[in-house]
Amino acid sequence: MPIIPALRLVALLASCLLLLTSEGLAASPLVEVKDLRQPVMAGSPITYADLLKLAFPASSDEAVERQSAPVRQIDDYFEPHPLAGDLEFGSVSALTIKAQNQPLLLLRFLVTGKFESESEPGYYDVLGLFQASGPPKLLDLLDIKGWPNQFSGFWTANPVINLTPATQACMIFQEHFNSSQSYMQIRLLWVRNQRLEEILGVLPFGIKSLCETFTTRAVFWTELDEGREYPKVVARLTLKREPSPKYEDCQPGHRGFSRSYLGVWQWEPARQKYQRVGGDLDQLYKFYEEYY
Repeated sequence: MPIIPALRLVALLASCLLLLTSEGLAASPLVEVKDLRQPVMAGSPITYADLLKLAFPASSDEAVERQSAPVRQIDDYFEPHPLAGDLEFGSVSALTIKAQNQPLLLLRFLVTGKFESESEPGYYDVLGLFQASGPPKLLDLLDIKGWPNQFSGFWTANPVINLTPATQACMIFQEHFNSSQSYMQIRLLWVRNQRLEEILGVLPFGIKSLCETFTTRAVFWTELDEGREYPKVVARLTLKREPSPKYEDCQPGHRGFSRSYLGVWQWEPARQKYQRVGGDLDQLYKFYEEYY
């Protein structure tokens, strides 16, 4: 299975500044896998290459195109489909995560291939969820890339949040640029019923132009929710607009300001999912609308 160097995805604009914090950050760092032959944990006979083969098994017939296990797309609620073709792989990174005290392993694969509905191959950012102890087992494959021109991946080098001592979640991001505008979505994912599910998503936005600049800074934390199995998750998005410069070509300037907006998500046992139950994020999103 060919392994090719991954292209480094570098954001060209710094118009949207975000920060992830939590009262319960896990100690496990994100690991870049430099050698797929190394074991997934000390003393284990299972290597990263073994897990890669579960997600992207090699065909015994050289005339048949290589095909992955079924892959779900993060914004597509239809049936998952395999990636096929002359699959090429970039970098692989690994993250340990817990679900109801079960240790699981998330592997992020940068892969070039195509779904059966596509005529040309494309680039995908796939999260593979694996059983990390006992016999190796593939649980889920999720393409997190979204739009073709987006950057995506784990958010920060330590993207894990402790929801409870037994259950963790991880943060991913998607970002794309349009001229001077930076669009981003940050999502919190966890494992339910042996698959990746979304807890929440927020939409920071920023502009860096000649006549106007503002940034959005996002901070996340958890709060104990009395009588419920899981805590509340709170997001604070702080919008900071710089004073407009006094250029002749610019409209009369705005004053600079900084305003914060909150979103609160609560675990709903009846629905078995998190729901946004409070905050004023909609006011922030309404402010963004005049720039979209």
